[in-house]
Amino acid sequence: MQTAIQLMSARRLRRALLSALLCAAPALALAQGVVQHLSGTLSAQRADGSIRLLSEKSQIQPGEVLATERDSYAQLRFPDGGRITMRPNSQVKLDSYRFSEKEPQRDSFVMSLLRGGFRAITGLIGKRKREAYKIQTATATVGIRGTTFSTIDVPRPPEGRAPDPDAPPPGVYVIVTDGVVAFMSGNVAQDVAAGQTAVSTDFNLPPRLIPTPPNLPVIAPPASFTELGSSTINAGSSMECTIE
Repeated sequence: MQTAIQLMSARRLRRALLSALLCAAPALALAQGVVQHLSGTLSAQRADGSIRLLSEKSQIQPGEVLATERDSYAQLRFPDGGRITMRPNSQVKLDSYRFSEKEPQRDSFVMSLLRGGFRAITGLIGKRKREAYKIQTATATVGIRGTTFSTIDVPRPPEGRAPDPDAPPPGVYVIVTDGVVAFMSGNVAQDVAAGQTAVSTDFNLPPRLIPTPPNLPVIAPPASFTELGSSTINAGSSMECTIE
């Protein structure tokens, strides 16, 4: 009799564990970003050097380097409602992403701009734990106050080649559309408000506010890329799991 009861208890425990794993699977899937819109070619390079081509609805993983090709735009969406729209010939690395609707103390969003530029709309992470949201660039770090902004890296010309007269001066530019950005380099944090542009030309020098250069590359994705407006955030609160 005791053995039968033990067997029944073991079966119930196995069913409970299996049900818990099945319930957790959607939440784990939502833990990463996803390609929401894509026009052109987007690839992801893993830490081991392997490369995969992405399509709409493809998931992205922390540690991957994402790259758009010529004439390609990609919009990435994250479970906290944040969005990143990459312009052509751009590379970013998702260094860290962690979001739990009920555990804001664990929030983390760290992305590195390696080449090109992107437009960002911050989600809940940037609103409820501002210090957890960071953009690393070649010359500066971008922190936010909950905002919409663009970051563009204009590289220096290769050694021995004259600067392109039609290009803006080399540096990392931040253009703020809404909210306030803290643009940090040279141990100085420069606040950049809506309608303002700032540039950082050296990691050891403070950034400065400037008029927006007329020849600065623009981030103009196709009209199908919905960028503004309210964000629907679902981090798993609508899921229901029953363990019997």
